Amino acid sequence: MEIIGYISQAVIKTLGLNIPPDTPVFIGESNIEHIKNRHPYEFDKYYRDISTIINSPDYVGINPKDSSILFVKLYNVNGEYIRVAVKITSGGKYFAKTLHSLSTCNAERYLEKGTLKRLDTN
Repeated sequence: MEIIGYISQAVIKTLGLNIPPDTPVFIGESNIEHIKNRHPYEFDKYYRDISTIINSPDYVGINPKDSSILFVKLYNVNGEYIRVAVKITSGGKYFAKTLHSLSTCNAERYLEKGTLKRLDTN
């Protein structure tokens, strides 16, 4: 288990979360294996950026299905939206549970619906 990022005040403010600024985000071996096995393309191409995606996302949101926090970065070079979903455990720790790409269509739909919001850094 290692810390791979922190939930910033900007994310907390944008999403209206009731947690302290700089709450750590962890990743465990089972989460890494999940990403490797289920999302091998994203693992190979973007896993090295997982801390950047969490620490400086372009968009954030709350997944309405499981209340996980969504951190999304748009990679302009490839036109790919890459999402990291972070879930809180019963023990109160935040874990990155997956990393995968979102289609442009889905990303735009989530933005229209308000599921994803552009991160307010002010």
